[in-house]
Amino acid sequence: MYATISADIVSSTSLCVEETLALKQRIEKLFSILENKFPGFWGRLIKGDYVECLLPSARDAFRTALIIKCCMKSFPVSESKEKKMFQTYGIRMAMGIGDMRIVDKEQGIMDGEAIYLSGRTLSRMGTPNKNGTFLIEPADKQWKPALQTVGMLTDALLNNATRRQSEIIYYKLLSKSEQEIADILGIKQSGVNQHSTSAKWYCIEEALNYFEQLIFWKL
Repeated sequence: MYATISADIVSSTSLCVEETLALKQRIEKLFSILENKFPGFWGRLIKGDYVECLLPSARDAFRTALIIKCCMKSFPVSESKEKKMFQTYGIRMAMGIGDMRIVDKEQGIMDGEAIYLSGRTLSRMGTPNKNGTFLIEPADKQWKPALQTVGMLTDALLNNATRRQSEIIYYKLLSKSEQEIADILGIKQSGVNQHSTSAKWYCIEEALNYFEQLIFWKL
C-alpha cells in the first residue's frame, strides 16, 4: 500500500529571493535525508512551492509528513507581518493512501489512486486558519475518521509550535537523542527537554505510534 503527500508552501510569495533560494536548497537536502531514512522515498519540488512525495510503505508516511512540516516551520526568515502565515503554518499537506499504477522516477511519472487522493484533497483544502494544514485521505473510507482525527490534532499542535520547538521535534522525528540534538544545536540537553515538553512531544509520539500500528494491522 503506497502513500503520497501533496503539499504547497504557505505564503511562499512573502519570502524574499534569498529566502526562497535557501528554502529550495533546504527542501532538496531534506529529500536526500528522507531517501536514506525511508527506502523507496521519492520527493520532488514543482513550480517552486509545490511538493510531491511518494512512499512505498504507508506506515512511514505520517512520520515523513511531520518531518516535512517541522523542517518548514524551523526555517529561519526575517520578521515581518507578511511572513506570519509562513511562520505559523509552513506548509499545507494532504496524504493519500492507496495503490499506484505507475511509479517511474526516471521518467518522472507518479500515476495512481494514492496521488489522485492527495492531490484532489489538497486542492479542496480551505484556508489554514480555518481548516488546519493536514488532511489524510485513505482509499478505504472505513479508516478515514480515525486517520483524519489523529492527523488534524497533531497538525494543530505543530501549528502552535515555535521555530525552536519545531527544530527540536524535527530531530526527534529523525530519531535523534536529546543529547545528540543538544550537540547539533549548541544548547544544553535540559533545554532540548524543556522545548520538547512545551511542544507536547509526548502527544505527537503517541499519535505516531497509533498511526503506525493502525496502518500495520488494518491497511
